Amino acid sequence: MASDLLSQPAQQHHIVQFYQDEQCLADVVAQYLAAGLEREEPIVALATPSHCAAFSSRLKAHGIDADQASAEGRLLLLDARATLTSIMIGDLPDAVRFEELIGAALDRVGAGSCHARPRAYGEMVDLLWQDGNRAGAVRLEELWNDFGRKRSFSLLCAYDLGRFRKDSDAEKLLELCNTHSHVIPTESYSQVAESDGRLREVTQLQQRALALESEIEHRKQVEQALREALRQRDDFLAIAGHELKTPLTAVQLLVHSLGKLTAESGDPQIQTRVARAARGINRLSTLVDELLDVSRVSAGKLKLEVEEFDLGAVAGELIDGAADQLARAGCKATFTCDGPMVGRWDRSRVEQILVNLLSNAMKYGKGHPIELRIERAGATARISVRDHGIGISPADQQRIFDRFERAVSLQHFGGLGLGLWIVRQVVEAHGGTIRVESEPADGATFLVDLPIV
Repeated sequence: MASDLLSQPAQQHHIVQFYQDEQCLADVVAQYLAAGLEREEPIVALATPSHCAAFSSRLKAHGIDADQASAEGRLLLLDARATLTSIMIGDLPDAVRFEELIGAALDRVGAGSCHARPRAYGEMVDLLWQDGNRAGAVRLEELWNDFGRKRSFSLLCAYDLGRFRKDSDAEKLLELCNTHSHVIPTESYSQVAESDGRLREVTQLQQRALALESEIEHRKQVEQALREALRQRDDFLAIAGHELKTPLTAVQLLVHSLGKLTAESGDPQIQTRVARAARGINRLSTLVDELLDVSRVSAGKLKLEVEEFDLGAVAGELIDGAADQLARAGCKATFTCDGPMVGRWDRSRVEQILVNLLSNAMKYGKGHPIELRIERAGATARISVRDHGIGISPADQQRIFDRFERAVSLQHFGGLGLGLWIVRQVVEAHGGTIRVESEPADGATFLVDLPIV
């Protein structure tokens, strides 16, 4: 029985108690400490301050005054976190520091004990596990075992089972259990007294384990199906993009030729219609390019052709070339640059970043001014595009950089929801970052930082 083991542990017993409820932990440790004090065994307990207070309170129910026991030198309560810090070197506990500190603590409480075997309780291992230092926790358990072969004492450790929720934790949990002489499961099982009840509990646990294994297998199958669906979608986008690109290029050439002919004819109505057709063809070409970029990124084929150029000069050329689009959107654009900004980037992809951000500003800030700025920010060249449009809520500011995502209704604003995602892929391929600063109805500022190489 767990209660017998806690009340009368044998020499060199190294017990681990798993728990789910803090109150149950306090009861178990108080039982362990009270039994030792009643047998006049000196005790060293390393716990968090809140747990120390809970243990002292529970000891009163056993008729034991923790403060008096501490004053008499029979009980030593130490801060587990402070003690842990003092024995660590890097990510691992140091054996020499550990034995010096724990040995001194055991000597201190054992000075007037008439050679009674001491008890120890520790939470340092649980703190290491809580910190994500699994290797440190296992190493500390080994140090306790090594020291137990040199000194006579019994030891109780405790772990919150909630820290072992991941499937990947199973191997480390088994390793931890193997460092102990006795393992006590959580209160939901260890408090089942009769053998029939325990067998029923084991049967339920086995059923839950089988159900979990079945669920894991089902989820693996679903994930495989989703991956296959995504692959097929990306294949379709690639095929569709390539099949559309060839005839679309031919139509663009025809419309361009038609534009030259209408310019010579002098008919303004025909010129307007041809210009409108050209804009529609260019918009369709942009959408096809976005689809092709999706397939390239998904296939890991987004390659950069790096060359040295002046980012400010390229941005200025794009602003001049976008004059007609800006006029149609009712946007007056201002451009500033802090002198030459020369670096090694993929020119066509950087142009794509600028075009997408400017198009985004014209779409959502229609009728309002746009500011484009190129400046140096440490070791990076910063592109800043500011509009004064509808703005973006904080809840949407991360999502808009995902594939096929948008912060507004498709009914009011067109597009595939790919522009900002493609910008992010291109920026990150250069080793840069992109973010947005915005509030609803107060415009948006997109900031791109590209390393100057």
